[in-house]
Amino acid sequence: MLIGPVPLPELEPHPGVQGLAIGVFDGVHLGHQAVVRSLSGRVAALTFEPHPLAVIAPDRAPPRLTSLEQKLHCLRTLGTVAVVAVKFDESLRQLSAEAFVAGIVRVFPDLKQIAIGESWSFGRHREGNAARLTELAARHGVAVNAIAHVELDGAPVSSTRIREAIAQRDFATAQRLLGRPHAVTGKVAHGEARGRELGFPTANLVEVEQMLPPRGVYAAVVRVPELPEAFRAVLNLGRRPTFTSNGLDSLEVHLLDFQGDLYGCELEVSRFAWLRDERRFSGPEELKAQLAEDVARAREILPST
Repeated sequence: MLIGPVPLPELEPHPGVQGLAIGVFDGVHLGHQAVVRSLSGRVAALTFEPHPLAVIAPDRAPPRLTSLEQKLHCLRTLGTVAVVAVKFDESLRQLSAEAFVAGIVRVFPDLKQIAIGESWSFGRHREGNAARLTELAARHGVAVNAIAHVELDGAPVSSTRIREAIAQRDFATAQRLLGRPHAVTGKVAHGEARGRELGFPTANLVEVEQMLPPRGVYAAVVRVPELPEAFRAVLNLGRRPTFTSNGLDSLEVHLLDFQGDLYGCELEVSRFAWLRDERRFSGPEELKAQLAEDVARAREILPST
């Protein structure tokens, strides 16, 4: 169940929840998972939309690792009975730590335990921390678990570290930190049909919220709604330098061994594997030969799905 995103004062009481995990949870990585798993009984997760930095310092807001829908799926997989998305706006930003905790216990009247990451802060001017939360929650009979950073390879697991791995095309490290492959979702829109003319029809993906790797050509795995199997694919992310472009990056995916109409579908793309940089070709025939080579390499790199 997803509740919100709505402002904290507008949330209806949600009785029956004994444990609440609080955090931004972008990525729902191994550290976030440890926070949720520290709780028992009927557990809910409370997150914030949009990312707080998008309001506090938009120029420093990081690219998302997960959409709200992906967050919901991952948190539900961990056993939460509900995911509550609180709208992060200027009003919430200015709320005192004490008022924030009072709002939480109002929404969750049966709450017995809250779990956070040990470095999480909250409230006006970041006045709230783990110690302050422990003090305020105790007034309402609620205990607090401040969970230490989970470490991997001698360094803390963090959303920043995952973004750095994706930016370096180190998808294996990103997967280990997330506990699953990084995945992006997008809706299939009409493009220029260049791929179809070359014999390699592509799905043009738009409305992608999640962080993408650097420009280039990748092998990937694509999931199509309502189909049980996944499909190997070749993905091009860039400006299509061989053809006239509008100067904007495009994300085009050619699904191997698939026939059908995908327009309007939301596809999930994951298990990225870099094939080559994007480059300009002398013309359609040279590009077509390269695409055939890309498809062959994708079949070699990716296991059958």
